[in-house]
Amino acid sequence: MGTTTTFLLVEDDPDDVFMVEREFKRAPHLQLRHVSDGRKAVLYLLGEEQYKDREKYPLPDVILLDLKMPRFSGFDFLQWLRSNSPGSLRLVPVMVMSSSPLHSDVQRAYAIGVNSYMCKPVDWSKFRERIQTLGIYWSDVETPKIPSVGNK
Repeated sequence: MGTTTTFLLVEDDPDDVFMVEREFKRAPHLQLRHVSDGRKAVLYLLGEEQYKDREKYPLPDVILLDLKMPRFSGFDFLQWLRSNSPGSLRLVPVMVMSSSPLHSDVQRAYAIGVNSYMCKPVDWSKFRERIQTLGIYWSDVETPKIPSVGNK
């Protein structure tokens, strides 16, 4: 694999971040960036504040999104991305990784425009397996090439 696939993990649980980072380190063709909430995800995508350097903070090919975060939730972020973000940012694929199996959450996420929804398994080995599978899948899928927005 000659190209790198960049993922933006939007997650506030340090344990989940640790597990995802651990699995991504095993795959050199995958690059993971992390922000801890929806507001920081907006700043990251816009290239604002500490995220101005696109070498250090490249636009993601895929966003891995937790839904249940304080202040600006995953739902809030997804609504902003699909309805209010500039240019082609709206095209970035989003995969929800949530602990919520509630039908209402799944329905709402798809209604707003999520591309896929995965419930985080409690069992570490199953969680690890799913992270590996999503890395393999998204590194083989064509995603839109998004031109940079905001500051360079």
